[in-house]
Amino acid sequence: MKERLIGTWRLVSYETDEDGGRRGKPYGDAVGRLDYDAQGNMSGQVMRPGRARVELGEGGAQQVRAAYLGYIAYFGTYDVAPDGASIVHHVQGSLNPAWVGGQQHRRMRFEGERLVLSADVRKNGDIVRHTLTWERC
Repeated sequence: MKERLIGTWRLVSYETDEDGGRRGKPYGDAVGRLDYDAQGNMSGQVMRPGRARVELGEGGAQQVRAAYLGYIAYFGTYDVAPDGASIVHHVQGSLNPAWVGGQQHRRMRFEGERLVLSADVRKNGDIVRHTLTWERC
């Protein structure tokens, strides 16, 4: 299964599913890249397009916060479960300092040539499923 991951992937969609059937696109028509190499290294980035520019030395705290919240980026190493149904990203560096030294667990499946990764995230006491679909570059 690891061999199928190796390479660079382009984000096709990022969607959420909440309890009660509500669906969303938290980053709008998000763009992103995901890289896996044969040595077990990975990096991933997801961005909300159209974020407002924040010039160096300018911009208030709200502008900086909006730019930060519109971007996910981290790198590290990865392990694929023996059954190929999940992957763990061991985070070595991240835009979000709270992720550094932690692990990001993802369910994993292939739909034809597409890679689908998903994770359940607790939000206000509920579970929100985040699903990211990728295609090879």
